[in-house]
Amino acid sequence: MGSHEQVVFSHTVEGLLLALKGRLEGPLREKLKALGLDLDRELESAYPNAQWQQMLLLGAEELFPNVPMPRAKWLLGERFISGYFETNMGRALKGMLKLLGPARALERTSRNMATGSNFLQVEVERLAPTDYRLKVNDCGLHPEFMGALCHFGTMATGVKGLTTVVESRAGISATFRARW
Repeated sequence: MGSHEQVVFSHTVEGLLLALKGRLEGPLREKLKALGLDLDRELESAYPNAQWQQMLLLGAEELFPNVPMPRAKWLLGERFISGYFETNMGRALKGMLKLLGPARALERTSRNMATGSNFLQVEVERLAPTDYRLKVNDCGLHPEFMGALCHFGTMATGVKGLTTVVESRAGISATFRARW
């Protein structure tokens, strides 16, 4: 992998594998292997973003075959957060989020997301004490997946009544609105 190649780190891929728990045998295992993720080997330290995007699409199709793709990607994001919080990095993040509360957690979104890849950037704008806009530079093919990460990551703070929506999209970037 080149020094400027966009990559997703292994603990992020581990979170996806935990989201797919119970489905990693049979056809899915072979499909992941065809994408370059051989589950019979130790995880690589990082995976190209293009490969990661295909893993996400495959995961959404596998877990939610009869659900429209935007909703399937959101649901995959929810499962991903649960899986990620089982990883060492995720457990540490979850503990920190509980201490920060929703506003401070959202304000740290860019730093939190930066632990999972070398390219993701999030611009956070506070519109009101309980109303935030998050502009994500690269959602790939999956803005709903990224929205779910923001939503369910913030839910880990214990916030009540949170809503998160895709407000707009331009190419691979997307803007989300989180309110409670």
